[in-house]
Amino acid sequence: MDTRQLRAFLAVVEAGGISAAADQLGYAQSSVSDQLRTLERDLGTPVLNRTSIGTVPTEAGQRLLPYARRMLDLDSEMRRTVSGHRPLLRIGALQSLADEWLPEMLTAFDHGAAGPETADVTVTVTSRTRLMEELQEGRLDAVFTLDSGPAYDGPTAVVGTDRVVLVTAPSHPLASVHPLTLEDVRRTEFMVTEIGCIYRQLFDESGRDLGPSLKIAMITGSLNALRRLTVNGRGAALLPRFSVQAELDSGDLVMLDLKQGLAPLTIEARWREGIGPGAAPLKALVELTQKFSPAAWAMA
Repeated sequence: MDTRQLRAFLAVVEAGGISAAADQLGYAQSSVSDQLRTLERDLGTPVLNRTSIGTVPTEAGQRLLPYARRMLDLDSEMRRTVSGHRPLLRIGALQSLADEWLPEMLTAFDHGAAGPETADVTVTVTSRTRLMEELQEGRLDAVFTLDSGPAYDGPTAVVGTDRVVLVTAPSHPLASVHPLTLEDVRRTEFMVTEIGCIYRQLFDESGRDLGPSLKIAMITGSLNALRRLTVNGRGAALLPRFSVQAELDSGDLVMLDLKQGLAPLTIEARWREGIGPGAAPLKALVELTQKFSPAAWAMA
C-alpha cells in the first residue's frame, strides 16, 4: 500500500466516481482503477462499491476513510518538515468572516504579528454545516464560525462577540418609523438566505424573539446578494453587525433601533487536536484573532 492508492481512494469517494476522480488527479481513468484494485488486493477486501449511479465506500471503505486521511496528512507533514517548509494550516471560515476580517488577520499573522510561530495557510469558504463536516472529517484543521447550531465537542475558543441587528436601506419605509414597534417589524418583508445557511438560522432564531411568522420577501443563496438586495430597498434583514458594518458606515444601510433586544452572537474558533507542527502556529493565530475580533475590527 502506498500514498498513491490512498489518494486515489479518497478522490473517488469525494468525487463520487472513478472518471471524475481521474480528472481531479490528472490521471488516466485506467490508472486510477489499477490503484484501487491494488489497494483492495492489499487490504483483502473491497473498499468501494461501484453502482450505476456512482461509486461509494463499502463498510470497510468507511472504516478506511479516517486512516487514509491521517496517513496522507502525515505524509504531507513529513515532506514539509524534512524539506524545511513551514507547517500547513487548513483554515475554514464563513463567507462574512472571510470577506474582510480573516484576510487582514492572516496577513498580520504572516508578517509576524502573532510572534515567531508562523505557517502556510489555505482558506476554505463555505457554509457552517460544510465547515463542521470537513473539520470532523480531518480535511480542515480549524474553522472560524458562529456558535449557532449543534455543539462541537472538540477544542473551542471564543474569538469575540457581536449582535444581530435589524437593517434596511435609508429609503425603506421602516427607516422613517419612530418609535419602531414590534407590530411595525412584523408587517415588514425580510430578505433571507436559503435554508441550511447560518444566516437563515440567525433569522429564524432572531425572528422567534420578535414574534411568530415574519414575512419573507425573497430567498437568496448568498450573503453578498442579500446585502445588495437590502441596500437596494427590497426589504429588511437581520444580520450580525460586523457583516454590514461597511454598509452602515457608508450610509447604504441604516440600523433600526428596537426596544426588543436581539440575542448576542459568539464568534468561535474550533479546531482538531493532534495536528502536529501546526498546533503552535494555530494557537498563535487564535490568540491574534482574539485581540482583533470581527466586531472590534469592523468598528475600528
